[in-house]
Amino acid sequence: MAKVRERVATVFEAFRSTRVATWQPLDQVTHIYQLSNTPTPEVSCPGNPPAQGWTLQAAVAGIAKPSDRDLTPIDTFKNRLGADIVGALTTGATWYNWDGLAINTMLSDIEEYVGDEGASHGVIVKMNIIYRTDENDLYTVRA
Repeated sequence: MAKVRERVATVFEAFRSTRVATWQPLDQVTHIYQLSNTPTPEVSCPGNPPAQGWTLQAAVAGIAKPSDRDLTPIDTFKNRLGADIVGALTTGATWYNWDGLAINTMLSDIEEYVGDEGASHGVIVKMNIIYRTDENDLYTVRA
């Protein structure tokens, strides 16, 4: 997730979730967080030691809060924000393997980011990051 934040931070102010939020939801701010992490047997490898495949679903939520006086349609801001987040994530020839930490990354949905109160705040770009670890040590990444 640190690599995701590092790339997005080249374009936007980027924050990760913490127990106590230290950031404000302002225009053009991104919030990076982890969703599910599920076993992926298709990329697991037998051996000594065996390797366990995983798919981590991660999300980058971009907040679009333009000025109340701006007459540009909010969908235009959200479309630009989504495109800029995808552009930041896919920077570099080997963007999909996160400097060797992953096998592949597939961009998933770009959805509307709706707050707890039901109001639209921007867009969420989701991605599935496929990686392998030692079966008995989830901190050791295997190619």
